[in-house]
Amino acid sequence: MKAAIPYLIIAGVVLVLIIVGLVFATIFGWLLNVLYIFLILLALLLVVATGLQVFSIYLLVRTITTIRDEMKPLLESVQETISIVKDTAQTAGHTVSTLGTATKLTSELAVVPSVRAAAAVVAGQQMMRTFLGKGMTRSRSEQRRQQQKEALSGAGGE
Repeated sequence: MKAAIPYLIIAGVVLVLIIVGLVFATIFGWLLNVLYIFLILLALLLVVATGLQVFSIYLLVRTITTIRDEMKPLLESVQETISIVKDTAQTAGHTVSTLGTATKLTSELAVVPSVRAAAAVVAGQQMMRTFLGKGMTRSRSEQRRQQQKEALSGAGGE
């Protein structure tokens, strides 16, 4: 606010001078001449303002042209980057399909036979237990029920 005080004082002095000048022009009969002078000054200011607007439009067009010229290399760089990303994505897709094929091949040639062999060994062990005198083997759920009954009968006897 303190910075605006000098401008307010100047504007007030100019306003007082204009009012005093109009009063003296009215007293001495020069009011029509003062009006013409003000109209000429306003027309001159209008011409200057129009010239400044034309100049600012010229600067705007020049700025737009400069930006357009700077954007062309950037757009080409972006398009090149996009094509590189597309190629990378295609390469990654081929890599994934190759890994999928390798995984399938590995499971068919190594894992499946290993699982079958392990299942045959376990089945053979169970058959040997049955044939060599252990009789019918209980399932795990039957074994757990038996353990629970024994635990309950042991707890009830105390």
